[in-house]
Amino acid sequence: MKNLVSIFLIIFLVTILIIMSVDSAFARSFNNDFETGDLTDWEKTGTAFDFQPTWGDNPTARNRGQPSEHQGDWWLGLAERYQGPDKGAKLGQKPGDMQQNAQGGVAPDFPQGTLTSVEFTIIGETMNFLMGGGNRAWGTGEPCCVNLVSNDDVVRSVTGDNNETMTRKEWDVSDLKGDTVQLVVIDMSSGGWGHPNFDDVHQADKNGDNIPWDRVLAVDARGKLAVSWAQMKKYY
Repeated sequence: MKNLVSIFLIIFLVTILIIMSVDSAFARSFNNDFETGDLTDWEKTGTAFDFQPTWGDNPTARNRGQPSEHQGDWWLGLAERYQGPDKGAKLGQKPGDMQQNAQGGVAPDFPQGTLTSVEFTIIGETMNFLMGGGNRAWGTGEPCCVNLVSNDDVVRSVTGDNNETMTRKEWDVSDLKGDTVQLVVIDMSSGGWGHPNFDDVHQADKNGDNIPWDRVLAVDARGKLAVSWAQMKKYY
């Protein structure tokens, strides 16, 4: 009898440990500012994001006169083709390098594609982020924008202002509380100002204070799987 009780106790403890480890895995941060130096937590299509994120103030490096005003070291600059002093240097890139066309010529707006984030829940009153690049709105023929998507519907969208310099923009998302959403960065233009710039996205509470992303993802952990097991393996 004692052996049977011991077995049940061991099974119970192992189950608790598994549950705790899963919750811990989901209560992680989100690559909201690309400071991983790669596209962790995001899935790309096309070729526009093949050299993203970019490192440093590349517009200033080529004397553009429009500083990127990015946060940290890394950001999405879809006209850029410089991946930093380590990876970029190994690939023969240098600060200020721009995207190329199929023939290898400088063509900052040539590549096209999309970048979609993992799912997360809206728990804040607002979302804020840095946005720049072209003013090509969603719903036009060649959009370059960032969309917030819920159940395959675009519920918010934003563009740049035809300027490489990113500025802080904000969405009111109070009516979306509890919804599961994704961010989609869209570059579907090869024409002038056919690229978006994007960085440093947050949810904020009613006081305007940014909510830590591990807290946002912990909401998902209490209800359902916030990410797939395949995504989880990247961390554990």
